[in-house]
Amino acid sequence: MPHSLKVAILSPYDFAYHGGVNSHVTNLHYHLAAKGVKATIIAPFSGDIDSAPCSLIPFGKSIPVKIAGSVARVSFSVKKYFQIQNFLKNHFFDVIHVHEPFGGSITLGAISPKMRDDSVKVATFHSFEGSSIHRFIPNKILRNFSNNLDGKIAVSDSAKKYASKYFQSDYKIIPNGIDLSDELVEDLYPNIDDTKINILFVGRFEKRKGLFFLIQAYLNLKQKYDNIRLLIAGGGELDSESQKILSSRYPIDIMFLGQVTELQKQSLFKKSDIFCAPSTGQESFGIVLLESMRSGTCLVASNIEGYKNVVQHMRECLLSEPKDVLSLQNNIEILINNEKLRIQLGLNALKSVQKYDWDLVSNDVLDYYRQLILKKENFN
Repeated sequence: MPHSLKVAILSPYDFAYHGGVNSHVTNLHYHLAAKGVKATIIAPFSGDIDSAPCSLIPFGKSIPVKIAGSVARVSFSVKKYFQIQNFLKNHFFDVIHVHEPFGGSITLGAISPKMRDDSVKVATFHSFEGSSIHRFIPNKILRNFSNNLDGKIAVSDSAKKYASKYFQSDYKIIPNGIDLSDELVEDLYPNIDDTKINILFVGRFEKRKGLFFLIQAYLNLKQKYDNIRLLIAGGGELDSESQKILSSRYPIDIMFLGQVTELQKQSLFKKSDIFCAPSTGQESFGIVLLESMRSGTCLVASNIEGYKNVVQHMRECLLSEPKDVLSLQNNIEILINNEKLRIQLGLNALKSVQKYDWDLVSNDVLDYYRQLILKKENFN
């Protein structure tokens, strides 16, 4: 295996916007490059070209598509579908690694049956009931694209089960990763004192993230516990139900912090006593859980399949039933009253998260590349 392996990493999602898949792609690129791989990211980019990451080859713009309670910014350009094929044919890569292969025209074009067979083609499936082209194109046609892949990765059992409903195949489970560098995180929120128990929510203001249920649970608990505070970090427009309950129940000690940077997010995790992930579903993994676990913060998470790939009840977290305010409220109350349990869950989380270190995850991806290249060489 040559040291200067050339890898194209493709995302269907607009790289001007933060998201789980793009974060995964960025981290994978960084760690592969650190191992001597000549990696290049290819994705749509609608931002100022001067602000594009140096590792990115911008490939057209995107359009917002509302699917599954979220907004996916992808390209459905037929022109880009053919252009990506020409680009990849003219710039030889040992490996073409597409993320969400059926998520947009760029990733779909990269695995077209008309593509030459020189490069190893790998796909990573992230979604669990998320957005994809397969909802609009017959499986018989897409199966021709799927059959052109040399390898398939799923980030979790949930993602594997979902992808297998449409494309039966052997999937290699390689999870999402987290940066576990020991950098000291500066306290970027000195105005948030530690005299109260800080309960944190981080996520987009989408219904499937379950913030509405957390707000209700918090307001109920606030009537009994004056020493709690709710910190809400995220972007988007708050749903009308949440706005209505906030306006009618006179909330106290709820802080809306807006969209936060990665450093601000790390600082908030360190500042918080309890992190809540009350998602209602459609999560294949839950990177945000890893972010909390890295900080040693105890968790209350929804009892959904994607989250159970990462945590277990009473080991790293307390699991609540999705869309169940009382279940969520009871678990938060248990942790409010039990500092010893908060500390133990946090320590367990810190131990469990070590296996998701990006250095280990990128090694697994690189090993998989090598296996597929060797298999292809032997076959040819």
